[in-house]
Amino acid sequence: MTWIALLIAYLAAVAVHGEVPIVTRAEWNARPASGPMDSMETPLPRAVIAHTAGGGCTDDVGCSQQMRNLQNFQMSRQKFSDIGYHYLIGGNGKVYEGRSPNKKGAFAAPNNDGSLGIAFIGNFEEQPPSQEALDAAKKLLEQAVQQAQLVESYKLLGHRQISATRSPGEALYALLQQWPNWSEQM
Repeated sequence: MTWIALLIAYLAAVAVHGEVPIVTRAEWNARPASGPMDSMETPLPRAVIAHTAGGGCTDDVGCSQQMRNLQNFQMSRQKFSDIGYHYLIGGNGKVYEGRSPNKKGAFAAPNNDGSLGIAFIGNFEEQPPSQEALDAAKKLLEQAVQQAQLVESYKLLGHRQISATRSPGEALYALLQQWPNWSEQM
């Protein structure tokens, strides 16, 4: 079988099963956590959408570099034990593994407990993420329910609803309000 046939078979399998391929920590070359993190019991009642507010990315190399940059910043400057989000989404439409969903995030103190933190890589104040990134986020939310990371009736919130921030940016926030499970209330 040629590599093209293998790729087509893989993509068909992903489409049939609805699974979102996730770029693992090893694949983006994550540092190990520097300390313990509090556990959370899944499934979680909330999914919180944020943006990283820094540079964006459109390809595998650039997105992996942005992941390492963010992890380094959060661990070195903000003194987090690891990257603060559970999942991050690149402009290439790929989902990147952050910290485990059963570990409390570090993105929305004091509201991290019970929240699955999903951040789009980049700043989405004026322009929304790519369609590929938006589609990946929707599939990730569905998969998180299927894998019992989120309760079926989870509340979808923007980061600004639970923290004093502009995140996830005005353009992305406007789109989120049209998604299933959107909630005005925490």
